[in-house]
Amino acid sequence: MNASTPVLPRYAPDGLPASWLAVPPPPTGFHRGELHFRDARTDNGDIEMICEWMNRPHTAKGWEYDWPLERWDAHIKAQLRTGYSRPIVVEQHGRPLAYMEFYRMAQDIVGHHYQAQPHDLSVHLAIADTADTGRGLGSRIIGEITEEFLERDRACDAVVFEPDAANSASRKMIENNDAALLGEVQVRHRHIALYARVRDGRPLPRMGRPAWTASADTAAG
Repeated sequence: MNASTPVLPRYAPDGLPASWLAVPPPPTGFHRGELHFRDARTDNGDIEMICEWMNRPHTAKGWEYDWPLERWDAHIKAQLRTGYSRPIVVEQHGRPLAYMEFYRMAQDIVGHHYQAQPHDLSVHLAIADTADTGRGLGSRIIGEITEEFLERDRACDAVVFEPDAANSASRKMIENNDAALLGEVQVRHRHIALYARVRDGRPLPRMGRPAWTASADTAAG
């Protein structure tokens, strides 16, 4: 892997208050029905499996993470060392079927484009086998994860999603799980739609500068 290539390409902690960076990692290691959401491991073949999955044509197109094994090894190990993100293997009745990343949106590059709060959570999902797609599995996983996050992290008021703005299927899946559109934004080379499912009684996040920039501006002044 090139030394100039960021190990966590979306991790954007610069300027964040120390208290935001000290937020615990996303919750992991839970069951929802027959689905098990567990941390990827470094000693059991998970990294090789995930690398092979993410180099398949449909996942490579959606994620653009069709990396060699060396980079996947570094990427997963780096996630396990931070509070920003966690690499997840989704199993159904013990069969691995998807890779996910759970992450704190405020520490992500996308969190700089809306008024993120420190405990906001988000996910990326890649279903490994195309035979498992088109049957509602992705929508179910998104719904189960959203409910679990809001139950397990009482300080999290918003689960935020960021599909490609042109991906109507992903947008419909998210909308079907009661997430509301915040707006669209250009992030690097991607034009994305930002959605949020908020805790009952909480306002939707707004587009614009995130909350932490106000404290940073005050400190600078």
